[in-house]
Amino acid sequence: MLELPDIAIGAISAAIIASFFSFLGLIIAKEQKTSEFRQAWIDSLRNEISQLIASANAIHGAMTSQRLESVTSAWNVVRDDFVAINEAAARIRLRLNPNEELSKAVLAKIEEIEGLLAPGKLPDYTELNQKEKELVSQASALLKEEWRRVKKGEPTFRVAKWGVVVAMLLLVAVVTFSFWDKPGVDSENGEPANRVESSPSE
Repeated sequence: MLELPDIAIGAISAAIIASFFSFLGLIIAKEQKTSEFRQAWIDSLRNEISQLIASANAIHGAMTSQRLESVTSAWNVVRDDFVAINEAAARIRLRLNPNEELSKAVLAKIEEIEGLLAPGKLPDYTELNQKEKELVSQASALLKEEWRRVKKGEPTFRVAKWGVVVAMLLLVAVVTFSFWDKPGVDSENGEPANRVESSPSE
C-alpha cells in the first residue's frame, strides 16, 4: 500500500479544510442575506397591518363625528383613508401565502374588516374593534413564527452547521489513522526503530 509522507498528508488536509470552509462561508453569507430579507419582511408586514387598522379607525371616526349629507361628501372626507386601506391590504395579500394556515387567518380578518367598511355602511365600532383585535392576534402568531425562523436560521445553514461538525470529525479520524498506521521511526537517525524482543528464558 502506498504511504504518503507526513508533509503530503498535512498539505492535503490543509487544502481540504480551506476548500470546505470557503464553501461554508458562501453558504453562511447567502443564508444570512435570506434572514435579513425575512426580517425586513416582518417589519414591513407589521407596518402595513398597523396602517390598515389606523385607516379603518379614521374612517369610522370620520363617519360618526361628521354629518355627511351624501355619498359624495362622505367619499371626500374618507377618500385618503380608503386608499390607504386598499394599498395596505393589497401589499399584505402580496406578501402572504394563501395556502398557509396562519396567513389564511390574517387574510380572512382583513376581508371581514373590509366588509364592515363597505361603501354606504356605517361600521359598528364594537364589531370593528373586535375584528381589529382578532387581526392583531392572528398577525402576532404569524410574525412570531417568522421570527422563530429568523432566530433558528435558514434550513440550509442549519444543515451546513452540522455538516461542519461531521466533516471535521471525519477529517480528524482520517489524519489520526494515517499517523497511527505508520511504523515507528527512531527520532535520532530517522530509521525505523528496532523492536526489542525478549529472548526465551533458558
